[in-house]
Parts: sequence; structure tokens; C-alpha cells
Amino acid sequence: CVMILISAMSKDRFIGSGDGMPWSVPEEYEQFLRFVDGQAVVMGRKSFEIFGPDMKTTENFVITRSGDGIEGATVCGSIEDAVAKAEATGKTVFSAGGGSIYAQTIPLADTMYLSFIKGDFTGDTKFPEFDEDEWEVEKREDHADFEFVVYKRK
Repeated sequence: CVMILISAMSKDRFIGSGDGMPWSVPEEYEQFLRFVDGQAVVMGRKSFEIFGPDMKTTENFVITRSGDGIEGATVCGSIEDAVAKAEATGKTVFSAGGGSIYAQTIPLADTMYLSFIKGDFTGDTKFPEFDEDEWEVEKREDHADFEFVVYKRK
């Protein structure tokens, strides 16, 4: 099964601020929605609260400690549970955050789609460190407000 980790971050690796993102870059967000369209997406509850309303065409697997049902998603108690259920769909599995979910799925991912938002931003959640020696850049695209980089595991 293929797992793609997808994230947008500032140059200082910030990915979140409070209950949202520290920037608004519609072009980057629309690209994110195009990539995940029709696929299986694993994410934390907070990320689903932010993106869920726009993710009607994806199969969403939300990791949460609360056992409450979440409309539009399959609730999972752990990364392992979420990944197993997502893989069972036969679709490409995307890991869409937040920080602790990324930290647990970087070792599982074959590919990372990372958007680096231009400008200075701060936040309270950072994208985890990863060993750049384990990855090679397959593609770089420069956009007006962000740089899009595809990393493949070596």
C-alpha cells in the first residue's frame, strides 16, 4: 500500500496556529483537495475539524482518544487502526496531520508532498524533523505563494 504524507508549512516548519493555519493560500489548499480527492485520508481530530467540511469526496479516518462518532469520518483509536482501515479501502492513503500524526506516519510514508508557504509565519505546531538523507527530491514547483516539493524515500 502506498502512503503519501501531505502538508503545508512555513519556512520555519510551522503547520498550525490555534484552531487553524497561520496563512491563507487558496491555490495551495485547492491543490491539497485535488490530491486527496477520492482517496483515503488519515488525520487527527483537530485537522479533521479544519479540513473535514471540504473533504466530502475522501474516505476519512480520524484518530481520536474520544470514542465519539464524527460525521463524515471513521473514528480510529490509533495510527495502526487508522492505517489498516485506510489500506483496506485499496485507495492511496494520505497522512494529513497534525503534528503528532505526521511524527507517527513519516516512518510509514513512501512519498511526501510538502508545500513551503512563502512569507513569515508563527504558530504553535511544527512539522516534525525528518532525516533528509533518507529522502530525495523528485520534483520542485515554484508557485506565487508557495514552493511545492515531492520527496521520495530513497
